[in-house]
Amino acid sequence: MTPPEVVKFLENQRTAIVATTRKSGSPVMHAVWFVYLDKAIYINVQRNSFKFSNILRDPRVSALVEDGESYFELCGVSIEGNATEVTDEEEILRVQDAQDKKRQRMGSGTDSMPNYFEQSRAERLKRGDRVLVRIPMTHIRSWDFGKARSHYDERG
Repeated sequence: MTPPEVVKFLENQRTAIVATTRKSGSPVMHAVWFVYLDKAIYINVQRNSFKFSNILRDPRVSALVEDGESYFELCGVSIEGNATEVTDEEEILRVQDAQDKKRQRMGSGTDSMPNYFEQSRAERLKRGDRVLVRIPMTHIRSWDFGKARSHYDERG
């Protein structure tokens, strides 16, 4: 994918698979919702989760965002970077604004959940029970197998 295609793809996906490292050194993966902003993805996690403990101990993470079912639909972005907790209020507000715009564009993803779910999540973030984490796109790889279709069509 070209850089603009990567941005468009990330802005229109909901879930990333984020890999962190356990104390033992083995990787563990977590499915998380994310928002893309300024060459980074942001995730909201529980402060007392082993996911966040892993990040505090070893901030090196890898994230995978992918889509597609059939071969020529497969596309994705792999991201590597050092994750950090976001504490800057201005950055938090910019991420929340990007999240709100994403929800308006794609829906909340929680439509079938009880009304209190989103409110409870927001309250936990304000109390400090949840943490916003930035994963910068230090190294990325992307693919779009749909672009390979013409190669195979020509050989046909």
